Amino acid sequence: MKLSKKLMLMLALTSAAYVPSSFAEEGYLSSVGHKFERGFSNLFMGVAEVPKNIHNNSEKMGYIAGGTSGLITGTLDTLGRTSSGIFDVITSPIPTKTLVEPEYVWNDFNKSSTFHANLR
Repeated sequence: MKLSKKLMLMLALTSAAYVPSSFAEEGYLSSVGHKFERGFSNLFMGVAEVPKNIHNNSEKMGYIAGGTSGLITGTLDTLGRTSSGIFDVITSPIPTKTLVEPEYVWNDFNKSSTFHANLR
């Protein structure tokens, strides 16, 4: 019984992220699906901010200073990106712009993440 409830929840969550090609224009359903997908990926991939920041800071400052500062900034960026993911998943029916740039952690891997509260 518990397994079937978990399976139904997983199917509901994965199907919510799927948007058919007939809705591929920037309509409401496309916007909601994209926001849910972005939030879900940022929720679970936010931890990739740590190696990203260590790599980027090590190239700028050297291995020791870059590794230390990258660990600190990566941890803070992980908290920010994960929080942004939680916000996007919960508020996915309300279309807003992303709170973090780049939109996904793997986009522009050499660019530092920036956070803003521009919801329009």
